[in-house]
Amino acid sequence: MGGFTNLIYFKNYLSEQSKSRIKETIESCGEFELENDLDYDIRVENNGEDYPFRIYYSDAEQDGDFDSESKAEFEKKLGFIPKCYIGFMAWTNQKFGHKFIAELMSRVMEIENGYVDFSAAIDPDFTENKEKIRKLVSEVGGKIMELEYKTGNDRIWFTHLADKEFLRNWIGHKKFYIPN
Repeated sequence: MGGFTNLIYFKNYLSEQSKSRIKETIESCGEFELENDLDYDIRVENNGEDYPFRIYYSDAEQDGDFDSESKAEFEKKLGFIPKCYIGFMAWTNQKFGHKFIAELMSRVMEIENGYVDFSAAIDPDFTENKEKIRKLVSEVGGKIMELEYKTGNDRIWFTHLADKEFLRNWIGHKKFYIPN
């Protein structure tokens, strides 16, 4: 099974103090290899199995994928264009990975406030029905927004962007999962 990637976008660059606290949080999770500043390969053991993850830091202003359309959508929805983000990758799509990544993102957002980009619409029933999706996520609590984009076939779809309150509530929701 393929994995997934979520991002936490930050309004400003992270301070050295925030980076240090985030590093401590990440390093407390399992065995890791640090490639450079906030760029990790991590192995976490759970019930006798090892799960691989990757955590990385990126400057949004230097990211070629963060194009003018994306920036305009952030400006419209958030009122700012993020300066940086941390990516959270799970190499497999398993229940433990969903929970681990969501809980790690929640811990990071307690250190530095940001917005989680789920990189897809939260649609646990795979309805592809915007109204049903909107109804479900509106009942979770916290702030959640849709960032629109064009799909490969020029259809307009969206990804969900959420605050830390929504993320905490979503982790405890009966339909919790990480979209991919």
